[in-house]
Amino acid sequence: MRNPFIYGETVFGKNFCNRKEEIRRLKNDILSCQKIFLISSRRMGKTSLIKTAIDQISAKEIISISMDLEEFSSYREFLNTYLSLLVKKSTPENKILGFLRQVLSGLRINFKIDEIGKPVISLDYNQPISAELDSKIFNLPEIIASKQNKKLVVVFDEFQEILKLNRKNIEGKLRAHIQHHRNVAYVFAGSKRHLLNEMINSQDKPFYRIGPVMYLEKINEDIFLKFAKDKFETSGIKISDEALQKVIKLAENIPYYTQLLLHELWDSKIDKGIISEKDVQSVLSQVIHLYSQNFHLEWSRMILSKRQLLKAISLYGGKQILSGDYLEKNNMGLPSSVRRTLLSLVEDGYLDKENGEYFFTDILFREWIKRTII
Repeated sequence: MRNPFIYGETVFGKNFCNRKEEIRRLKNDILSCQKIFLISSRRMGKTSLIKTAIDQISAKEIISISMDLEEFSSYREFLNTYLSLLVKKSTPENKILGFLRQVLSGLRINFKIDEIGKPVISLDYNQPISAELDSKIFNLPEIIASKQNKKLVVVFDEFQEILKLNRKNIEGKLRAHIQHHRNVAYVFAGSKRHLLNEMINSQDKPFYRIGPVMYLEKINEDIFLKFAKDKFETSGIKISDEALQKVIKLAENIPYYTQLLLHELWDSKIDKGIISEKDVQSVLSQVIHLYSQNFHLEWSRMILSKRQLLKAISLYGGKQILSGDYLEKNNMGLPSSVRRTLLSLVEDGYLDKENGEYFFTDILFREWIKRTII
């Protein structure tokens, strides 16, 4: 029997836990050709949410392409991949050459067929990066959508990484073109909240209030309880409510870690058929042990002020950290100094903030600190 709890990859269908309201909103915004910012911490399931929403829209209605901007190390590489995806996803293979000649004339574009018979499209090495090139590629989605009388959705995952591509005013150039697109939806998804919030909330930034913003929060505990209970029962495994509540509390309702712990519990008890609260702690210890060496290395590289703050949050939580009581109890310095450390830990990806409370983005690291350092 296959383990019904999946983590570490994009999930959809019956393996995707709820998010009904978020799916409804995202589908409506895509079909309305909005420019959507989808912001969440890592491991909240934003990529799975986007795929689920797009999959629920008929392929007859929409063309979709998706790019993870963390994969690119240069602006040219980004343009190459964007161009290639747009053309190949929208044009039959036997018509690609004609499309390139008709729509992108004047650009030096290489086209060939690889060893398995698939088309390969790339900018010629001698093609200079210019305003004309930017314009033709950034306007290509709208041209494709209009020609095919279909809507198109472009998903830029980890969109904040576009700032690292070393192209002057890249946000402004992209905004200048897409703001005129009426048949294309854009989803700008990312996990660095502070960078994305600055993009959309700062009046001097090109993407200031360009469209709707969705913040993907943690999944409600009751929804996760029912989701998990149903899957265990379908597998013929009994699990106590206390054990399920323990998993969700430890994972802080973060989909990745909830699914990870449930996956390991299922594997450990598939033959015995019964899971108790004690089994949760046993499985958690095994998982932490697997990552222990990596955590030791990360910890050794941290400055003392970051270690001190992470220890405090692992013990006392992330509410009212800058209050006098919290600082005194944990023997920390001035609020201004602690605030700088907090911001640095958020930028480094160790912490995030939701509803005024800071939390670990990696709950396994938090539990390792509680067991090993404190």
